[in-house]
Formats: sequence, C-alpha cells, structure tokens
Amino acid sequence: MRWFDRIASAALSVGGWTYVVITILICLDIVMRRLIGVSTGATTELSGYLMAVGMAWGLAGTLHERAHVRIDVLVQKLPLAARAWLHVTSLLVLAIVAGFFTWGAVALAHDSWMLGATDLSTLQMPLALPQALWAGGVALLLLACVVFLARSAVHLYTRSYQQVEHALLARGYVEEAEETLEALTDAGGTPAHAGP
Repeated sequence: MRWFDRIASAALSVGGWTYVVITILICLDIVMRRLIGVSTGATTELSGYLMAVGMAWGLAGTLHERAHVRIDVLVQKLPLAARAWLHVTSLLVLAIVAGFFTWGAVALAHDSWMLGATDLSTLQMPLALPQALWAGGVALLLLACVVFLARSAVHLYTRSYQQVEHALLARGYVEEAEETLEALTDAGGTPAHAGP
C-alpha cells in the first residue's frame, strides 16, 4: 500500500493547489479591476475548470484518509462482522459509481478531442484538456476503490473484520482530535538541534 499512499498524497496536493491557484486568479482579477479597470474575462472560466479538476483529484485521497462523510448510526449498532461486510458493500457500490463516472468522463474528453471542441470564451481553450484532467481524477478514485476492495477481500477471507473496519470506517471526532494533537506536538514539540 505504500505506493498508493504516495499517489493518494500527491493527488490531495494537486487538488489543494488548484484551489490556491483559483484564489490567486480571483485576487489578480480584483486588483486589475480596481487599479486599471480591466478584467481578464477568463477568471470565471479557469476557476470553474480548476474547481472541477481539484475536486476530482481530491476524491481518491479523501477516500484514502477516510474523510468522506458517512451516516452510519445504524451500522454502528450491528456486530463487527456485519459492519465489515456492509463497509465492503458500500465500497463496492462506490466503485461501480466511480466506474460509470470514469467511463463517462473519458468518453466526454475523447469526443471533445475528436471534435476539436473549444469553449465559447475569449480563451478558446480546447475542452479536451480540462475534461481529461477531470477524468484522470475520477479514474484515480476508481483505482482507489479497487485497491481498497482487494485489501478488504483478503481481510474478509481471513476474518480480520477489525482490519476491514479500521481501513473503511469514516474517521470519528476522537481520531481527528488525536491526529490534530499529534500534528501540533510534531510541529512544536521536537527540539531543535543545537550547534556544537
């Protein structure tokens, strides 16, 4: 899983940086309008593309971090084995949905490429470019589902139900608080090395 840990972390970084770029574009557009009365006219368009790409590339990393929102009040009342099977079933449903999204996104990007489609703005950007980036993020979500399903299948076969739940259960507030405290300790609690 180490290789996938690196991929998921990189995907989250890509997703995060797209929102940083959106912020910079909007700020530049505001400053230009205030100072010289000119707008690029492309900020809204680029922000829309970047938002779609950032969201898509963040999906797999969010699944890896177990940070997707889940309502599992009733599931938590069930025995451990039943919970494990339901976690895997929900992941399987997500994989099917991600498969449909991936197929549709790739088909859309392919059609735009074959038609030479461009947007209607001043940029005339080829639509295949942002659509392909978006499709790549959705495909990465599908890969994440397949990786987690394979690992969960092994755990179900060996009846390691606790491992399944640990890998697939959404994080609770206690775990998030512990991670925050650990990060704060790591950031400020490590003594600096003194010189000789």
